[in-house]
Amino acid sequence: MILLQVAWLRVDTQTILTIHYHVITKSHRISVAHVEDSRWLLKIRDVKESDRGLYMCQINTDPMKSQVGYLN
Repeated sequence: MILLQVAWLRVDTQTILTIHYHVITKSHRISVAHVEDSRWLLKIRDVKESDRGLYMCQINTDPMKSQVGYLN
């Protein structure tokens, strides 16, 4: 059985923010939540102007699936 893992990345800086339930980045403002069976949420507390940009959620299926969103 393959464990599917979800990762959140900051696209412009190519920074890995989370992998599955684990927060990788050092920012205490970042968290991740798994809602229902198929929804993963990236949470950023106290959003700042410097947080503006592209964020990508990707899942390690074969082929890999991803979705990009822009935080304005």
